[in-house]
Amino acid sequence: MRTLDMSSYRPYRSMGETCLTRPIREKTVRWVQPQPRRSQDGRFVGRPLARADIEAAAELWRHAYPELYGSSHDFMLYPEDYESRMILVETWPEDSLTKPGCMLVVEEIATGRLAAASFMTKFDRNLQIEWTFAGTHPEYRRLGLMGLLGGMMAWMSKVSGAEYLTTFLETWHTITQAETLKMGKGWQLAGIFPGNFTRWAKDQQEYRACEIYMYRFINDGDKYATKPSEWQLHPELQRVWQALADFNRRLAERE
Repeated sequence: MRTLDMSSYRPYRSMGETCLTRPIREKTVRWVQPQPRRSQDGRFVGRPLARADIEAAAELWRHAYPELYGSSHDFMLYPEDYESRMILVETWPEDSLTKPGCMLVVEEIATGRLAAASFMTKFDRNLQIEWTFAGTHPEYRRLGLMGLLGGMMAWMSKVSGAEYLTTFLETWHTITQAETLKMGKGWQLAGIFPGNFTRWAKDQQEYRACEIYMYRFINDGDKYATKPSEWQLHPELQRVWQALADFNRRLAERE
């Protein structure tokens, strides 16, 4: 990493008194290749994306998440964009540190069809992984495939060196909202962002969608996070934070 002599500068306000601090260093998040996992009924297998999957994966996302068309995430719909952005089985050793994106797919073993997929994005310097997308082909919904993918994503995140996870839930998809709130698993509500992403409506029309943002700490990341007692919030914002904290406490009690 590049370094500067910062000894003659001062932060705007002294912070970090309520948490651990550490020397700034080169920070990396590593994609560790997971072993394939079979579904409980043996019908499906979850595994990392391979080069031979690319065309089928792009077609899967067009069925599962067509709302991405025209958005900053629509590279998921174009197979020609995959190799530059995503780690593949064939190049895993070389790309485990450098490729920002990781896609997992669920294959129906008997037919070889891709039934579902997920996508994660890493941010090295923030030691963060975003659980960016998960989608199921309409013909394979309500079969528990998100549970299979979620277990693999959780394992990969844990061993990656990341310490902060984020995700967002679409406000038009109440199933993922219900499942996330039901399982908890350390996820906490961060906020609701109206108009956060452009999304496809139909034909060549789009709108701005509202997203529900969630976060969670892993690998002791919370030890380096400033605590509320150190924050300086406007009284109105303090009330908002208290409402969030109360909600997240109830969410944690469900686990």
